[in-house]
Amino acid sequence: MDRKKVIIGLTGKLGSGKGTIAEILATKGFFSTSLSDRIREEIRSRNLDVTRERLLEVSDELRRKEGPTVLAKRTWEMVILCGKDRVVIDSIRGEAEVDYLTKQPGFYLVGVTVDVETRFLRIKERGRESDPQTLEEFKKVEERDVRSGKGLIGRNIQACLDKAEYTIENNGTVEELEKKIDKILVEVLE
Repeated sequence: MDRKKVIIGLTGKLGSGKGTIAEILATKGFFSTSLSDRIREEIRSRNLDVTRERLLEVSDELRRKEGPTVLAKRTWEMVILCGKDRVVIDSIRGEAEVDYLTKQPGFYLVGVTVDVETRFLRIKERGRESDPQTLEEFKKVEERDVRSGKGLIGRNIQACLDKAEYTIENNGTVEELEKKIDKILVEVLE
């Protein structure tokens, strides 16, 4: 008997722990990909360096030229091509992306929430060169990330969070986070 296909999509603000959740799910046999991977691929195909600014610019450009679901469609193609029945998709930031993905079989959207100070400390710890270095810079990036573009084009993380079937509050430890993920897996893998 075939296993039920389960694709978990992750949405949340910068530093909320989406990448950590994707890593945890990967250890549980999930194939991991992200909408941001599609943007990085596009940037590299243009022989450009990947920077936070360029990620934002190219994602908005792609959405304007190819429609607001372009990243979701490209990622869904990757999900089909990978041939796995357990997949986690990170970096869902657009409302149209959520609307597209939630129509796909076996897809569940998980929103990740964390207070702003904790998120800022986490991104400081991870040390990516493209991450904001001050709380003020962080809040500016977040303001742009939370709501940019018009209508369904652009990023609107709050709208994505509002559409999540499951929400994880991630203000605790990685162990606590994994327990919350496991509770969701029990439900979606039934």
